[in-house]
This record gives sequence, C-alpha cells and structure tokens, in this order.
Amino acid sequence: MPTSLSYWTIQPDRWTFNAQKLRDWVESQLDSRVLNACAGRTQLTHNGRIVRNDINPEIDADYHVDVRDLPDILEAESFDMIVLDPPFSEQQNTTTYDREDDTLPTITELASVVDALLKPGGRVIRLGYTTTLMPPGEEYLLEEVTIWNTLGRQHDWLGTVAQKPDNETASATRPVHVTDAAVPNAGATASGGVATSGNGNTPLSLEYIRLSPEIMPQDGVADHLATHLSGRVLDVSTYERSLSHDGHLVQTSVDESVDAAYHFDERELAAEFAAGIFNTVLVDLPSEAFQQTTDYAGRTTGRDTALKQELHPLIAAGGQIIQVGHTATCMPQRLDYRRSRVAVIEHPCVEQDWIISIDMKQNTGLDVHATDRSPLDIHVPDSDAEGQHSCIRCGEGWYLHPSWYVDCPTCGARPENYCVTDDGTILYRPHSERLDYLEEHHNRHECDPGVTSRTPSTLSTDQEDDSTTASTAPTEQESLEQFASQKN
Repeated sequence: MPTSLSYWTIQPDRWTFNAQKLRDWVESQLDSRVLNACAGRTQLTHNGRIVRNDINPEIDADYHVDVRDLPDILEAESFDMIVLDPPFSEQQNTTTYDREDDTLPTITELASVVDALLKPGGRVIRLGYTTTLMPPGEEYLLEEVTIWNTLGRQHDWLGTVAQKPDNETASATRPVHVTDAAVPNAGATASGGVATSGNGNTPLSLEYIRLSPEIMPQDGVADHLATHLSGRVLDVSTYERSLSHDGHLVQTSVDESVDAAYHFDERELAAEFAAGIFNTVLVDLPSEAFQQTTDYAGRTTGRDTALKQELHPLIAAGGQIIQVGHTATCMPQRLDYRRSRVAVIEHPCVEQDWIISIDMKQNTGLDVHATDRSPLDIHVPDSDAEGQHSCIRCGEGWYLHPSWYVDCPTCGARPENYCVTDDGTILYRPHSERLDYLEEHHNRHECDPGVTSRTPSTLSTDQEDDSTTASTAPTEQESLEQFASQKN
C-alpha cells in the first residue's frame, strides 16, 4: 500500500489531543493493546486497553517515568500500537510543560523505545515537528504523513503512521518521494465547531520528500524549489542558496551579509518594484521572523505579515508565492489566494522538516500600499503582442530589447532600428555606446539597468555576426549585451 498524505487545519492546544480533529484521527488508528507513551491530560477513547505514561506525577497515568525508561518496566514487544507525542522542541519542553531540568530524548532514543516495545507488524503514531521516525537500518513501512496546519504564525505539526516489519528479514525501504492530492480536512466530522473543509474544497497537491543524508540539506531544498520557479522570480531570503532558473531571477535580502542584488527594507518593497511584475515570489525567512513585530503603515504588526503585504502588489495575476519554513500558512485569506501545493521535506540530520507552500494569486486587484507602475503599452503596428522586456523597478516595457528604442551614438541608428557597420552591414547586437546611452536614458527612472529585461533564449550560432563579440560573464553590462543578442 503506497504512503498516503493528508492535510488538516487545527486550533493548537497545549495538550495535543485536545485538538478535536487530531484526537479523532488518532483514535481512528488505535488497535488492540496501546501504549500512550507521553499521555498528557487528555484521555483517548479506545475499546481496547490503553497503558498511559507521563513523566509528570500530577497527570492521571499508569506510570510516571521518563519515556526512555519504559523498556525497563514494560514487557518487550507487548504492544500492538504506540502513540508517541513527546514535547516537540526544547523550548516547548521548558515553556509549555515547565520541564526545565529535563532533556528531550533524541530520535535514536525514541526509536529504541518504540522498537523494543512494539510487536512485529505493530504500528506507531509519531507527532512533532519532524517526520523522522526511525534511524537508517531500522526502517518501518511508512503508511501515512499528515500536515496539521495551525492557522497562524507558529510551527505546524506533522504526524506519521508507520508499521514495524513483521520479521527480521522483511524489507521496509522508506519512500524518498511521494505525491498525493487531498482536500483539507477530508473526513473530519463536525464536532466542537471544527472546520470540515478548506481551500474552497479544492484539492491540494501534496508532496513528501526524504532527502539523502549524503546531500547538504539546503541543496536539497534548492533543487526542489527550482522545479517550481516560473517566469520572472523575486527571491526574498535571508539565506544564500544557488537556485537554478532559466528565467530572470532577482534576489533581495534585508540581511546585508547575504550576497543579493538589493537590500531593501522589507516594509518598502512595494515602492521599490513595479506592480504585478513578478510571476513567482520566493520567501524564506528565519523562524524568529514569524514571532517578531514591526512598525508598518502606522501600526504594529508581525514582521512576516508586513512583508507579505508588501509583496502582494508585486505578484502578477495568476502568479505564485512560495514560502519556505515550518508552516503552510502563507498569504492572508483577505488577499484572495488559493493554496495549490504543500511539500514536506525531511532530512535525517535536521531537527525540523521544511514545509514549502505555494499560494496562487486569484485576482488582479492591487493592495492599497501598491505603487501602480505597470508596464506601458508597446506600440507595434498591427500587433497585439505583449512586451517581452520590462523593467522590474519602474515598469516601463518594450516589445524589442530596450536598447533598440534609443539612438546609437556610434552609427547613428534611430530608435527601432538595428545598429550597422561602416559598410552598412546590419548588426544584431547593439554597439556598446548604445548600451551606455540606454543606461543613461533609463537612469532617469532611478532604476538599475542591470535588471532591465527578462533573460531571452541563447543566441544560436547562425544568428551571430562576426563583427560582434558574444557576451560571456553575467556582469550588469554583459547582461544587457546578452539580453540584446536575440533577433526580434
């Protein structure tokens, strides 16, 4: 049976199983003799035996020991199912459960407890910030991965259901890439006012990706992101990564140490770029940005909220925003986006899985903070063709490369004419002085001419002229030459 993926929305609670949909989901999985290893206050309902353990002596439980000590007091391989819900992080352990003197068990220690107490063929439910369950060499058959979207500026929860091999020689190779589609909250029952639908009842494309320990974690994330970039891309990141993209990619970062084209204030991005100019916006902020506040538009709001408000007018209608982090919550509902895809990326050497969400812009309306500088109409006789080149800063657009719309100081070519040599041979690349004149002309808009155009396809050999020199390195000047190297 292939691994299934599901997506749920919940209001989180200090006691995990107080979240009604999550509790219903867990109880539907219970079978025969169950061990609830980190039980908490909530009593799960089951028609079989549940053995409860919690380290807190004030909790109603059968045992009050550290979960790592359970194999010393319970019979080996005596449970048909184990529910494993330890504190998700050191911070949660100390601030939520007041366990300042306790250290959290490692993945390896938890795996040892599960393997010692679970019967062959038995199943384990694991909840936390990661889908990492068993170390390499102790693989269990992964039956299900669940995303529990907490609907706010906090980390989402992840759940896994896995089965222990029923004999020592059984093979249970864990999948490395699973795709599925699911409507949020599919199968939820209406109890306690919980949501039983979501995303306009439109199915989400879900992915689960397990990265190999042999590759660098950020490289694996970058490879995944590259498969979803389209059109003109704005990368708003505080991390340096090499993204593969055939189109025009611009990076801006508030972190001055990041090698980026721009370092604009996150609260003023809408004034720095033309409206509707980007097909894809990529957001990758540190976790603390989702807990920080900032002064924005005369009021205090979340840092991530202010950033997304600024990015909204820059995204073209039908464009997408991709968020890398630990929550699938992306654009506010009032801005009319539709979630299209969510991916969970696991690396066995990283404590938390990445959650990558993609929201699609549904309308053409601009936010009140937008600077409306959309590309100008391109005057091409008897043609409805759209401009192929436009400035991401001011929005001015051109059907041909912008260098063809200014005079050439070298050969005297007028706008909308190619350059020529002294003997009248047509050049399909502009003279360097014409590019310099373009830079001077376009500087009146206070724009950076190095990002004037989207990158065209590479000039083929039969289009090259012997009297011109091909562009080689991606400097600003050479980028302009490359942009102009295409016959139009």
